Amino acid sequence: MNSISASQCAAARALVGWSQDELALAAQVSRATIANFESNTRIEPSQRNLLSIVASLEQKGVMFIPEDVERGLGAGVRLRKLELEYSSALRTVIRGAGWDLVFPVRYKGQACQVTIPREIIDDIARGNFPTTAEQVKVVQSRLPEFLKAVESRLSQTAAVPAEIRLVWEDFPVGTF
Repeated sequence: MNSISASQCAAARALVGWSQDELALAAQVSRATIANFESNTRIEPSQRNLLSIVASLEQKGVMFIPEDVERGLGAGVRLRKLELEYSSALRTVIRGAGWDLVFPVRYKGQACQVTIPREIIDDIARGNFPTTAEQVKVVQSRLPEFLKAVESRLSQTAAVPAEIRLVWEDFPVGTF
């Protein structure tokens, strides 16, 4: 789901026990963006900000329920069973003439190493970072989007592989 209402945002935030400041930090947006959206001062944040807000809340286990007009049911939120556990400890792996970032996850209890190619990181940040510390910072600032891509990819596999390498097709259109 790419679009949520102001009341869904506030309800989801309350469900996970986050303040507006905590959601803003997790989504890498300003607190004013959250406050203006929830108070209907703005109909909807920018596409990028909204995707980041949704991804951050989904990573905390929120499921957004769309409105069902035919059955007369309104939109809502609920907690879902979290199937992806992760470590935000990123490490560098040298590959050929460059390096990639790798971090461990567990999906449905099964371990998997996730590789984020340097090309994706450089494209997202619109630059070529000479140090791994700068690459790590880019990934950590967008971690909810990466985790959403990982969970989506792993949910489509019959068995959890020992390793996956993220590709552009793993990310919903408009993510970055």
